Amino acid sequence: MPKVSIILPTYNGQAYIEEAITSILNQTFEDFELIAVDDYSIDHTSSLLESFRLHDSRIKIITNKQNLKLPASLNIGHRVAQGKYLTWTSDDNILHSNFLERLVTVLETSSADVVYSNFNVINDQSEHIRVYKVSPVSLLPFENGIGASFLYRKEVFQKFNYNEDLHGIEDYDFWVRVANHFKFEHTSEVLYSYRIHKNSLTTEIGLNELAQKKFDENLKVVLSNFVMFRVDTQKLLFQFQRQSHWDWDYFFSFRKEAESDFEKWIESGEFDISILKNYYNKGLRRFLINKANRLQVLRLLFLRPSIISYKYSFRTSLNILKRIFI
Repeated sequence: MPKVSIILPTYNGQAYIEEAITSILNQTFEDFELIAVDDYSIDHTSSLLESFRLHDSRIKIITNKQNLKLPASLNIGHRVAQGKYLTWTSDDNILHSNFLERLVTVLETSSADVVYSNFNVINDQSEHIRVYKVSPVSLLPFENGIGASFLYRKEVFQKFNYNEDLHGIEDYDFWVRVANHFKFEHTSEVLYSYRIHKNSLTTEIGLNELAQKKFDENLKVVLSNFVMFRVDTQKLLFQFQRQSHWDWDYFFSFRKEAESDFEKWIESGEFDISILKNYYNKGLRRFLINKANRLQVLRLLFLRPSIISYKYSFRTSLNILKRIFI
């Protein structure tokens, strides 16, 4: 049996899928199987997949009889996977040649159940835009910071599959549930390239009002998986991620209870509380500049005087103080 299973869900992926599969087949770690799940494509994706399969016995193709969407395709591929370690990638992204070698090494030499890495962001011409530095697991309540470059033990999926009702946010939901039971480890190496282009799911959600509304609904479901948090804390977390919903009155009403929940979350995972406090204060400072009137600025400064100077630039602090006089 192969040591690693790579699941590649695809729907009408002809534009980039050859580059994606080539990056997989060029891995320095060769003991893997590639399970391509064709989600009822109507372009040339199926013929491209078949041409690769004919030349490499490690490739398996599953063709859905109707379009089932990403999370269902992920579950289909994972359920037939034979590998000790599992990962999945998109038909428009690229694995660096040492992706498997480095991530397998971490899982083989540590007690971690999930390993994840930093990655490049590229454009539709495969040109480098920036390096995306992923977040500590402690910040999962505030953002989906695990990213696109990861490998996990088969037992992780055996306990938690992908929620097929949460298309577009299924990965965040998966990581939140996994983080309550399994150990994560991060490597700062850049092992993957994530592509931004006009037809990507990320772009679609950002531009489509109905998709945005559905995303908001699904985000609330994801945050409800933090079962150790009170409902009011979950609502506050939603507002942190969806800034258009930010409500200072709500924040002042439930901030103490929420901050207590955050500390319990840190303790339960033995995380570094200073990282969470830094992120939390940074978010509040941003809201002070962009979404606060004079009274709200004064009220928060009275409750938390250190926020004006806590590890941040003088310019940012000055912008906050300006709000008092506007």
